[in-house]
Formats: sequence, structure tokens, C-alpha cells
Amino acid sequence: MPTHSQQPTLLIITSETSEAERLMATLREARLAERSLSIPGAEHLDKVIAERGCDLILCCGYDRDVEVDKVLTAYKRLKTDVPLILLADPDQWETQAAKARRAGARDIVRRADPEHLRLSVARELADLKARRAAEGLNARLRQCEQSALRLTEVTRAGVAFVQDGLHIEVNPAYARLFGQVSPEDVLATPLLDLFAPEHHAAIRDLLKSSDPSAPETITLLDVGCMRPDATRFEARLLASPSEFEGEPCLRLILQPIETAPTCAVAAARADTAPPPAGLTALITEIESHIDEQRLVTRPFAIFFIRVAKIADVMHDMGLSIGLELLDEFSDILSGIVGGRGFLSRVSEDGFGLVVDGLDELGAQALAAELTAQARLPARAAVQDATAPDCQIGYFLVSDRASAPEDIINAAHRLCIGHRYASDGAAGERETAPAEDEEAAIARKIEYALRNDQLKLVYQPIISLMGDSQENYSVLLRLFDEDENLLEAKDFIGTAIRRGLIEELDKWTIRSAIEVIGQQRRAGHGLSLFITLSEDTLRNPNIVLWICDCLREFDVRGNWLTIQFQEDVVVGNLASISKLVETLRKIKCRVAINRFGATERPEMLLQALALDFVLIRPGLAQGLADDGAKQQRLLQLATLARECNVKSVVTGVEDARALTVLWTAGVDYVQGNFLQRPSTTLEVQA
Repeated sequence: MPTHSQQPTLLIITSETSEAERLMATLREARLAERSLSIPGAEHLDKVIAERGCDLILCCGYDRDVEVDKVLTAYKRLKTDVPLILLADPDQWETQAAKARRAGARDIVRRADPEHLRLSVARELADLKARRAAEGLNARLRQCEQSALRLTEVTRAGVAFVQDGLHIEVNPAYARLFGQVSPEDVLATPLLDLFAPEHHAAIRDLLKSSDPSAPETITLLDVGCMRPDATRFEARLLASPSEFEGEPCLRLILQPIETAPTCAVAAARADTAPPPAGLTALITEIESHIDEQRLVTRPFAIFFIRVAKIADVMHDMGLSIGLELLDEFSDILSGIVGGRGFLSRVSEDGFGLVVDGLDELGAQALAAELTAQARLPARAAVQDATAPDCQIGYFLVSDRASAPEDIINAAHRLCIGHRYASDGAAGERETAPAEDEEAAIARKIEYALRNDQLKLVYQPIISLMGDSQENYSVLLRLFDEDENLLEAKDFIGTAIRRGLIEELDKWTIRSAIEVIGQQRRAGHGLSLFITLSEDTLRNPNIVLWICDCLREFDVRGNWLTIQFQEDVVVGNLASISKLVETLRKIKCRVAINRFGATERPEMLLQALALDFVLIRPGLAQGLADDGAKQQRLLQLATLARECNVKSVVTGVEDARALTVLWTAGVDYVQGNFLQRPSTTLEVQA
């Protein structure tokens, strides 16, 4: 299909070249058209329109060599949106008018009336432009609707589209909420049958009052829902007018309302079932503390308790006795915990413990108590009876949480000696500013957010392999009340600790996507790399936010690369894995930043579908004179290439490093030696 340019192309049907030139001179003088082509008759009319991208047809009906009837018949058969204007001699005007109208001609103009011709051509070109714009908008709307439907397939909230009280489409989560195996099982069920009788009146009112012309109208109801087995659950129902496959309908979003168990119930739920049932039970327990927005409704401490000596016991006393001792240890540990928390055995030698409402001192005290009292039975012959029999790692979970699997993994890492935690107080932390200084920085951030005092700067990512795409990393700067410029390192730590980082990330995402749209419309092949913080990636609605921004500025997902810091990926692998799958659905590219610090980076490349890895800047510093760094960088670049992932080396500070990087097969480079971060999007010479 031809591409329609900004300057329209006219197709003139005439046997006389001089007549075509005369008509074009009339239209060119009025600045209505600059380009044209002519054909002598109706032959190959369809092929010319299809291949040459014509925008308007002028048929010279007064030309004795042009068979007007054949032209009109051929045009009617085309069913095209390209308008046709018939030019006729005044004495033939009445005769040809009826035929032209039946064939779909848009106008009939007398030969000697140039003013009418100019007005008619201007009107038809404007109408054609409006029709094509509407078609483009409709196509984008259909794409957005399809993207929204794909997102409903992966969201954990129940989503349904309802028309006249009947389901026309539901997502898998909606079916699962009502105890059904597949969405098809729900489609045959009337909407009212899924709700308790006392809510039927409210549901009927909702169905009657929905107005498709007011899509911003949103209704929120707390309702009781009924499953086929007569069990009931409470949920919050959000309803708004929508469309499905072009038909007006009502969109429902259903989220269960979690109720916090009492202390007595929590104590009764203590579970020491063997894995994998124990791991599943622990995940379920953690989920009960977190709502659909990944916000922690009941802060808790999670402990991982590992029986460190059991391997030696099994070596000395045999497998069967070792397993018996583990079972007895499980009973001892359960007795110590009692009703204070939820205990579950999650591996052969490991236990997970969730305790509500502990602060740091309380968690330390409980860990010390368990270390001292949780001992293997006396007949377990171990060399050092004074050393603890178990290792314990713990941290506190509050605010917004990652996936339960990531929470358990983090506690396990702390237990076995990796001092890294993603949600709580344990593990190594950066040194925070003094309280007064931090409060002042927080005020500067809030002021900048309120008064649009934030600014994007860009650093180019330059290809060593001849790629012409314009890739840039996006960085954030902040102006305070006194117009002082703060770099990200001056305020990001405070933003994270004060819960402001998500607002900064959203501002950055929207502003960067707006810039992409502006640059792409100007003809530049711009793509931007944006880093998401740990708090933001835990927000289950962040992809919907990105979708809204892409749609607002008419930007494609593959012009945007979302990147995560490697240490954040390690601590949130399950959460990020799901997020990456969703980002892939909207075509965004994905990268890991500061890559190469972990002992086994290949595990991350195998676990995630990545487009880029940005290798940590420390490897580029002094690279030309450091053989060990050169070897490590070669390993990482080769590993990325084997996994079909592009490598970017950041922090490049000198020219000699470029030769090493090119030899190692690195795809892209970034650093102050090439260009410092700038407010412009031009690579400086």
C-alpha cells in the first residue's frame, strides 16, 4: 500500500498533456497541489491509484477521447476513498450529472469555472484528510483496546465486560474468583447470579444508569459475591461505561476485600507441613498481608530459619535418622513459636516464619530467642555442642512489597550470609543524611514536583557496530526554590526513604515519552532508556501508567527501554519477571543496569527476556591498563552475545578504552569522555 505524503497527488484523466498542465497551473496558483500524473482513460485506473498513492481524481469529461461512462463504471467498482470530480462542458453538464452522482463522484464542475474547481478541490482534499485521520484514530483505538484486553489477561483483578446483564467477556482472574476453571464457564452465567440477593437492587440500578456517552463516570460498590458451591466472599466492584468490539457495554473490575485474621485464628493457622505444601502455605500467608496494589496492609517480619548442622548429622548418622531429627526439630521450633506467628517448613532444612507487628528490636529479640532455644534433639551427635544449631535471617516488611517469592528469597539470602535485603531493616544500607538535612531535601523534592522544577538531561548511547538509532539514557535534575541545580545523587536516596521516588519516576516516564513523541514527529529515530526504582516496579499499575502515556503522546512501546538496577533485580526476581512479561506485551524493551556485580550473571540472562545489559561503570575505569578488568568485560560481553542481548559499557572515560571495547565485541558505549549529560539531544563533536 502506498504511503500518502503531506503534499497531495492528483490523477488527471485526459488525453491532452497541455490540458492537464493547464488544470495544475490553476490549482498550483491556489496552493492546492504541486504533483500530478495523467492517464488517457479508464484502463488500469485501479492499479495507478493503488501504486501511486493518488489523493484526488479529475476526469475531463469534455475530452472527446475520454469515455466518461467507462471511467465512472471503473471508479464505482473501485470502492475507494479517493474522491472524483468530473469536469464537463456546460451543454453536457445536465446529461453527465446524474451518471456521475450514481457512480459516487463527489462533485461536477463546469469546464469554464476555475473558481468552482478550486473550491471543490480544496473541500475534497480537506475531507479526505479528515477521513484518513479518523481512520488512523480508529485503528489506534482498536490497538489500544486490544492492548487493554491483553493486560486484563495478566492482571490479578477480575475484569468483565457486561451487556444487558450478560457477560460478553471475562478474564481468567474473574473466573477464578468465582471458582470456575475457565472464563467460558462464567460467560453463560447472568451477572445477578454471581451476587448476594441483598445487592441485586444496586446491581440492577448500575446496569440501568450506565451511560456509554460518559466514559468518565465511575461507580464503586462493596458487594457480596456467590460461588457455585454457595461459598461467599466480599469484594469491591468498580464499574464504568466502555466498549467491546465496537459495542457499548459496562466494564467491571472486581477485587476481593481481604480481612485480617484475629490473633486466635493466626495461632491456629501455624503450619509445619513439608515442602512444597509448606512453601505454598507461606506464600499464601504473605499474600494475606498485601493488597492488590502491593501495599502492606499489616506490617510483618519474615524469618528464614535454616538447620545448619543437619548435613553433618546426616553424614555421621545417616539419612533416615537425620530426617527423623528434622521432624523433631520442627516440633520443637513450633512449640517455641507458639501462637506468635505463622510457621511453615519450606525446604528439607529450612523454615519460614511470619510475625505481625514486630519492630527492629522485637525482631532481633525473637531471632536471638530462636537461636538460643531451637536445638536439635540431644542424640544428634555434633562436634560443637555450644554453637547454635540453626542460622536465622530476617527483615521487616512494610509500605509496598514485592512478590512473596522475592520476600522469601531475601530472607533466605540473609540467612545464608548474603547481606542484602530488599524490603526491610536488615542488610547493608547507604548512609543517610542527618534528619534536618534530609527533611530539607524532601521539601525541595516536593517543591519541584508541585512547581514543575524537574528537568531531564540525556547522555547518548553510541554504537560501536554502526547502528544509526539515536539511543539516550535519561537522567533527572531538580531545581530548588533558589534555582540551585541538584543532581540525582543529591536527592534520590532521600526520595526513596521519604516515599517520593514513585512520583519522580512517573514524572520522568511521562516527560520522556512526550520527548520521544516530539522527536519522532520531527523525523528523528529517538529511543530513551529510563530506570525504574524498586518502589515503582512493585506498583502493579505502573504498566497501565506507561500505556496511558504512550497512548497520550502517540508513541510506540519499542521506542522506550525500561531498565532496572542489577541489585534490585536480584532482590525482586519473581516480581520483575512478571513485570518484564507485561512490558513485552506493550512492546517495550527491557535492560539491566550496573550489570556484572553478581557471581553468576548468566542466571539473570536466562531468567529474564532482556534486550540490553548496561555493564557497571567500574569495569571501564582504568580498563586499558587492567588485564583482569579486560578479561571480566570480555566474559560479560560474550555472555550477552550468546544470549542474544546487546551489551552497553557505561562510565567510559578515556579513548584507550574504546579500542579494548571494540575488540571485545561490545555493542554500545556511554560515558563522559564521549559526552557529558546534556539538556539537548544532539551528539556533540
